[in-house]
Amino acid sequence: MLRVWSDILTAADQRHVTLLGLLDMSAAFDCVDHDLLLQRLHLGFGLSGVVLEWIRSFLQGRTQQVLYNGQASKVQQLSFGVPRGSVLGPLLYVLYTAELSQVITQHGLRFHQYADDSQIYISTTVSEEARAAQRFTACVMAINDWMSSSRLKLNPTKTEVL
Repeated sequence: MLRVWSDILTAADQRHVTLLGLLDMSAAFDCVDHDLLLQRLHLGFGLSGVVLEWIRSFLQGRTQQVLYNGQASKVQQLSFGVPRGSVLGPLLYVLYTAELSQVITQHGLRFHQYADDSQIYISTTVSEEARAAQRFTACVMAINDWMSSSRLKLNPTKTEVL
């Protein structure tokens, strides 16, 4: 976040305004599709063989069961999500969402991401602010489309634009 703040102050020194979006993902770590993650790790990062199988074994074979009012539900296999509290969880999430950087830079915006917290921003002169706002809106729509295809979702109640 320090980099974002520094970029905003640098823009202000140049008499530019900055439009900043604080993106919040709904249950981001729980929505990671195992098959899609493994495919992205293989095709996007070149992981294969023993390494990819090790990650597969880390993700697969996990189960979930709910206990409510003394009654236990049926045990369910999990096809989604990375383990919370694990060292690998945030790293796997960042690798899962790495393509998002291309979506954002195609619209001429800058971004910062730490695990499931993302900020997108654009700085411009006051005379160009309407055009920058259009680019920003188009970028958010493209992000939303990409996220839908990746089985992720923006949380509209926690996503803010400043």
